[in-house]
Amino acid sequence: MDEIAKEFYSQYGLAMNYVHVLETGILELYAIKIYVNDNITKKEYYEILSNPKKMTLGQINNKLFKLNFLSEDIKQSLITANKYRIFLCHRFWWEREIEFDNHKSLVILHQEILMFINHFNYLMQFIDKEINQIRKNHNLRIEEEMGLTNFRERERYIKNLIINKKNETNGN
Repeated sequence: MDEIAKEFYSQYGLAMNYVHVLETGILELYAIKIYVNDNITKKEYYEILSNPKKMTLGQINNKLFKLNFLSEDIKQSLITANKYRIFLCHRFWWEREIEFDNHKSLVILHQEILMFINHFNYLMQFIDKEINQIRKNHNLRIEEEMGLTNFRERERYIKNLIINKKNETNGN
């Protein structure tokens, strides 16, 4: 495979990674808002983060929208991000006949993927600011209080919640 094709697939992979990070961020924003608004436990907060119902970006958006704190512009940006995700996951390769020897076509596709990446990045920055502002405003130190002070510990805890939930569902 030539370098142009490798770069193109890399950009597509980056866009898909950004979708995943955005999805996780929106889920965290939803969880922290529920934690503050509904006074749920730290374990319940992490159970939301484990996404046991395997909610999609659109489903998470809808739950977040019901909390009525986002501007209309952000809601529309999140809806657009979900449309981009659906397109990238389900229709991109089908609808975009990629001719790796057609420079003009590749430039257009590259610009399209960069537009998706920039849109996801904008929302990720917004979500991060929102989460950090909520943590600051409410003096939240959930991870520190649970002893989950590094990423690996936090990830391990969430994975254990998922495994335990599966075991409960399967009757183990």
